[in-house]
Amino acid sequence: MSIVARIRTKFERAIKYGAILTRESGPVDAGRWLAASILGKKTTVPVTIGGTRVHIRTFSSDLDAATVSLRGELDSLFKAVPDLEHGFIVDGGGYIGTAAIEFAKAYPDATVVTLEPSQDNFALLKRNVAAYPNIHPVNAALSNHSGKIELRNRGTGEWGFTIVERPDDHPDSRVLHEVDCVTIPELMERFGKGGVDILKLDIEGGEYQLLKDKPGWIADVGVVCIELHDRIVGGCSEAFQGATEGRVNRDMDGEKYLSFRHDRAAA
Repeated sequence: MSIVARIRTKFERAIKYGAILTRESGPVDAGRWLAASILGKKTTVPVTIGGTRVHIRTFSSDLDAATVSLRGELDSLFKAVPDLEHGFIVDGGGYIGTAAIEFAKAYPDATVVTLEPSQDNFALLKRNVAAYPNIHPVNAALSNHSGKIELRNRGTGEWGFTIVERPDDHPDSRVLHEVDCVTIPELMERFGKGGVDILKLDIEGGEYQLLKDKPGWIADVGVVCIELHDRIVGGCSEAFQGATEGRVNRDMDGEKYLSFRHDRAAA
């Protein structure tokens, strides 16, 4: 793509999202974000999307993620799960906290644990979820083992960081920093829960390692909400199908899939 084409694309994107923010957040917020974007200024600005106030960074994938999360992405999941058994939700791949906020609003009495491995993303996540006392942010990667692992930049924006050592789509990805790993059983023990009502997984290929050995803890999870990333790691879909054998699996709106334990399957 030529320099002129890149500039045009960036300008058109700024105008598109500027219009969305004007409608939802007002002209002052939209003007602040639009001015910084056009002038090439990297900064964090407060905006309102879907009635929720959050902070986002310019020149990042924050606005894309927030727009999707806060404008009904999880509504079909909430409809399918009207009540919780354990009052425990695990949000794997918390990014800047917008999905966790939606969980906290939908289930105000639940404990919502949101995990984000990136130090920079996590700092913004903590800021965004601070007003929700039932959200517990954890700076860690969800995995099938504890310990340390390297977080890598695939070059696809802040929402695309991965713990996959050699991503198929970006095998030359660079290491950002080390991060702690935590498992589902460890989280259940840490928060004193006998099971997970909803496990949301959007972990950029990390789901392959998490699910490939058909983990026993899956029986303790009422509903899995997952986005699969076969483009990052071949076999993610097969690992998911194998781990959820005997459950009720359904397509969800968008790119996600749902897997229900039989006693939690929606009608």
